[in-house]
Amino acid sequence: MSTETDYKVAQSGEDAFTIVKTLLDAPDAFVSGSILGEKLGISRPAIHGKLEKLREHGFEIEAVRNRGYRLGKEPEVLHPALLRYYLAVAGVAIETLYFPVIDSTNSEAERQITYGRKSPFAIASSCQTQGRGRLGREWYSASADNLYLSVLFEPNIPPQQLQHFTLWAGITICRALQRFTPTAKLQIKWPNDLHCDGRKFAGMLTEAKMDADSMRSIIFGIGINLNSNPSKFPKDLRNSATSLYAITGQEVPINKVAADVLHAVNEAYEACIHNQTIESLPAAWAPLNSLNGKSVTVLQGAEEISGIANGIDESGALLLSQANGSTIAVRAGDVTMKK
Repeated sequence: MSTETDYKVAQSGEDAFTIVKTLLDAPDAFVSGSILGEKLGISRPAIHGKLEKLREHGFEIEAVRNRGYRLGKEPEVLHPALLRYYLAVAGVAIETLYFPVIDSTNSEAERQITYGRKSPFAIASSCQTQGRGRLGREWYSASADNLYLSVLFEPNIPPQQLQHFTLWAGITICRALQRFTPTAKLQIKWPNDLHCDGRKFAGMLTEAKMDADSMRSIIFGIGINLNSNPSKFPKDLRNSATSLYAITGQEVPINKVAADVLHAVNEAYEACIHNQTIESLPAAWAPLNSLNGKSVTVLQGAEEISGIANGIDESGALLLSQANGSTIAVRAGDVTMKK
């Protein structure tokens, strides 16, 4: 049951979005207070208070007497109004819920579906207290400079139609992020990590619930180190992890990145469920493959399999060339590169 407080919070968010959209739609021009007041249905003096709230969240808004207001700089962290704006620009029709702090975006997606929320929807956060990766590993998620995001779909189709979804999502996301790092080559480490120059900057985690012959729901989660400084990472991560900021030396627009990543995830999902991938999986993977030609070891439980990584096959399995000339297809496991 909604309350008056709920309404005020919702209305406040709507007002912030209207202001942000109006300023962003006029990037080099000033917007008069009377225009903003007319759009919001409030007096010009009341506009000042709403602009101050946005300034408190990191928006730099220039004010010039008799000219109006102009957006100088966006905040360097996620903001629901900005995220909503860039989702609309990217043409992403996925409801996205923002939480400043959360245990896990994947866990919240699970909760939201039990609450009856209609899919697809996404969960975005500036901080996870219990972020997780593959094999039950903890994902360092304390920095608001990074992106933590999950998307939930309810496909209700045979599981095999989505068996390559995580790989295709990695491909489409890597391609989308490459636009923000034009001078550095981004790659994928099989099966679900994004790397640059041998260091990890993003990890993906896909979790699904299935009946006997149907996938009921699938949650795709991703954590991306965007504007964080690796020197401030936990000591055990400093030599193996990086961020897009460390790669390029420049901050990336986190809200725009979030919208582009959601667009990429949705693109991969739609292509998989409709069987409309126009490239072969091995061919799309090849130029992004960080393991190609490298000596690796794959750990499967207590068993170790070693060989030279030689791409993937149509099933998404990692191909390992053996010294005797044979090739082994590895379908699951934890990969490490030999020193």
